[in-house]
Parts: sequence; structure tokens; C-alpha cells
Amino acid sequence: MAVARSEWLPAIREIDPAIAVCAIGDVHGRADLLAEIHFSIAREIDLISPDAAHCVHLGDLIDRGPESLRALKLAMEGIAGVESHTLIGNHEYRLLQLLEMPDAEMMERWLKNGGAEFFEELGVDPNGRWEQPVAKHLGKQLMEWLHSLPLKLQFGKLLFVHAGLDPNISIERQTADTLAWIREPWLSSEGPYEDGLAVIHGHTPVAEASLGNQHRINLDAGACETGTLSALLIHGNKMKLLQTGN
Repeated sequence: MAVARSEWLPAIREIDPAIAVCAIGDVHGRADLLAEIHFSIAREIDLISPDAAHCVHLGDLIDRGPESLRALKLAMEGIAGVESHTLIGNHEYRLLQLLEMPDAEMMERWLKNGGAEFFEELGVDPNGRWEQPVAKHLGKQLMEWLHSLPLKLQFGKLLFVHAGLDPNISIERQTADTLAWIREPWLSSEGPYEDGLAVIHGHTPVAEASLGNQHRINLDAGACETGTLSALLIHGNKMKLLQTGN
């Protein structure tokens, strides 16, 4: 499996040149792609040798693809020598919601949107008493980690979220549902955004990651369907795109 790398381009926002920050788009059970992109990020960071490096997984590690459990574990373990961060995506959010409070209608929507593959992987019947078997498969450490995941993360003028923002509301007033689920009016918004922030997000698949918008970048490449997982590396005043390909 090859990983394509763009040339270095002007960064969407300049950050402290002593650090490097990388963001990875929606994985959706393609742990093979995540392992490959982790390896490539590690090589890139070795080449630039920053004082500190951070990797942000933008959420939606689970559902649709064949290896949700492994994808979660890879994100939790992270990359050696790199501080790992993971945001909660709407699919992880839904899992935790239903573990806490079962809801038949919500469950039906989840199963139709990738949850069926998650249960199939674990060998658990979603029509039965599934909560305890799923929690057992995930294990205590992974469950505690999932409950600890934040909705957003900021480095300098870079704001990382899973889905996006409501551009009509201040960032401090954004709800969990918005940060994890929003599409419109976010997708029609071109920016600029509050405090001059640039937003790095996923959630809505795009055919190609566009680096032309000076205010936001969408890294969801539809990994499960396309075999492409996108990552963005920012170092000082430059950035580059990394993408898996078959």
C-alpha cells in the first residue's frame, strides 16, 4: 500500500515552528489504512525533527469497515514519540449514547449507517441484550478512554473538530451535537471564523481534500469506500497532505 505525499505548501495557519501537528480523517474500521498512515506520519516527523509532535484523530474510527476494534486500539496507542489525541466522532458518540440509554429508533438508524458491521465484527446480536457483551469486547481501558474523548482541540489558530461548527454561534456556545454531527449551515460556510481560527474537520466525505480554502480543511476521504485515508501535517509555516492509496 502506497502513501502519497504532497509537496510542502503554505500552512493554513502558522504554528510554533518547534512543534508539528498532524490530523487524520475518518477511519471507519479501516485499521489497515490507519496503521499505514501512522507509519508514514512517523517517518515525516523523523525527517523534520520537531521538539514536540502531536497527532489528532478526528473521530469516526468505528463502523462500516471490518476492523473497528483494532482502529480504536491503534488510535489509543498512537505513534511512538508523538502525543496522541482523539476526538469523539458521531459514531463513537452514538455508541456511548446507546450503551447508556437504549433507544430502538436510534439503534435502527445506527445499524443502517455502519453499526451493523460493528456488531458483526464483534459477533454480537444487536437485537438482543448487546450492551454488556459489547462493553466486554471493548474492555475497561478502551471504554474509559472512549468516555474521556474531547469534542474539540486547539493548537494556536488551528481548531480541530469532528464535524464542524455552527458559523452563526460563538465557539464557546457550540453544542456536542453540533461539533459531532453538523452538516448545514457549516458545509456552505466559507469562513472566516471566530478569532481567525482555521478549522480542520471530517464527518462529510469529499472526493478530494481541498487545501484552497484559507479557513477550513475537510479530511474525510470516505476511507471505507475509497481506500483513501487523508492526513494533514503542519509544521511552522508549511503543511502537506498524506493519503493512502491502493
